[in-house]
Amino acid sequence: MNILSARINKNYALDVSLLHKVRDFNDGVSFFECSINYDKYEGDHNPRFNIFILCLNFIIFEIEIYNRNHILNE
Repeated sequence: MNILSARINKNYALDVSLLHKVRDFNDGVSFFECSINYDKYEGDHNPRFNIFILCLNFIIFEIEIYNRNHILNE
């Protein structure tokens, strides 16, 4: 798995993943999946932005920008 992680600033980080095999063809085939999400829900590591492309059981690339902080339980 090829992952690059970087801190953008005090509150946000960036993760990039390239050419990662998610499962064997014996287990099944994911032909194509693409998603672009922006999540503002108040929860751990939110807000977050994610772009994801998967083709023939390989993640072609995944980019995620997310809040590094956890929500404190009250």
